[in-house]
Amino acid sequence: MAAWGAGAESKLRSFLHFAIDKLEAAKPSFEDEEEVEGENYAELCSFSVGMSRNLKNTGAKASADLKAAIGAALEPVWDIKTDTPGEKLKDGMVPALLEVLNGMVAEGGCLYAAPEPEPETVDESEEPTEEAEAAREARLLRIAQNPAGIREMTLEAALNHMWDVLDKDQHMHWGEDGFAFDTANRGRRDGRDTCSSPLFSQMNEEHPFWQKDTTKTFIALLDNYEREVGTVEKVNREEKTEMDDFMDALMASPVMKFAFNWLRHHSTDKRCQKNFRTMNDFCNVVYDCWFAPYRRVRNNDSSGFEHVFVGEEKDGKITGLHNWIQYYIEEKKGSIDYLGWVGKQDQDNGDDVNLVSVAFAWADDDPETETKPMSTMLVGCSVEWEIAALTMAFLGGAEEGSGSRGSAENRFCLQGEKMMIKCYHKHVRVGGTKIASAYIEVG
Repeated sequence: MAAWGAGAESKLRSFLHFAIDKLEAAKPSFEDEEEVEGENYAELCSFSVGMSRNLKNTGAKASADLKAAIGAALEPVWDIKTDTPGEKLKDGMVPALLEVLNGMVAEGGCLYAAPEPEPETVDESEEPTEEAEAAREARLLRIAQNPAGIREMTLEAALNHMWDVLDKDQHMHWGEDGFAFDTANRGRRDGRDTCSSPLFSQMNEEHPFWQKDTTKTFIALLDNYEREVGTVEKVNREEKTEMDDFMDALMASPVMKFAFNWLRHHSTDKRCQKNFRTMNDFCNVVYDCWFAPYRRVRNNDSSGFEHVFVGEEKDGKITGLHNWIQYYIEEKKGSIDYLGWVGKQDQDNGDDVNLVSVAFAWADDDPETETKPMSTMLVGCSVEWEIAALTMAFLGGAEEGSGSRGSAENRFCLQGEKMMIKCYHKHVRVGGTKIASAYIEVG
């Protein structure tokens, strides 16, 4: 297996264990329920499409030999090239798919891994003097990613630890070296434009923020989605590689490593209980919550990431789009027209936290220009902090239904600013609950 690339192989193996756990959990519902004609089979095919997409993304950098071996192993139940069922899926259903997946990670399978020997211990006192400072900083960072009091940390304390310690130098700040925005004009709920200027009056595009791997790989994803809900997303080879690059950069960030350690102690979600030991395991959960496709109008036409970070259009209205980077890029292109501020506002632009609620119109290639009456964005924050914070609230925060309209509301203060993370859940039959929407607003 080593010749096939240990990195890709390890990720793929972790994902298959994750998929097996989801299928095992869903198996009773396929056995006990009275099936409406073809419903179980259609549901299993929908799960297999998502599984296939994740395998392709996770294994984008795998060798041709490993990809071929995976395709051959799956072929009896699923053709990974055409995303169509194999001959054994309809008759064998969940047991047939489980048999194939378990065989792939069992001894003799294409993704089997022999137990690893115990690692050798290193005597840190023998580190070369010139490397001592770098080693010390690395140790401090590791400690900050998994501090001694993490078991007792509330969500609020965890979010502030990430902001003040782990992500301190990773976000942009208000001012000449960073950004500034215009909140002089109050917007109207009827969509009329009350502001002739754009939201962002200043942006330093030479700031190191724009050269970070997480920022660059995030931006590469933004044009991979169809805006109109009801259009099934198709993923090409380049987009698979872009997704793999983004997940690699995201999981390497200190805030996501901290989020993983915090969720190990605080999440009650089943995905964070079993086989949740490594960052690869966490990567699978993050992908499942944010990127696994689900149905809004048609099967596999949406995902949490597309809704929250990219934005969608449904019934002539804009939904989602709570990310300031996507907003800035679209405004710079001339596609977004800022209509003014609305709702509660962050009153102190002089601090390190800048939350804004705005109305805007967003043009595309059709004759109509759709509007959104209010959207909130935490301007300047890093991609990794935002995804970590929303994921922690979704998997380890308030229970679904604790807030308005069935949402989960997580109230907290960030550097003295009262805020709230609001999460909405999308329930699917196979696999864990997905993120329907999640965003930060003034509390």
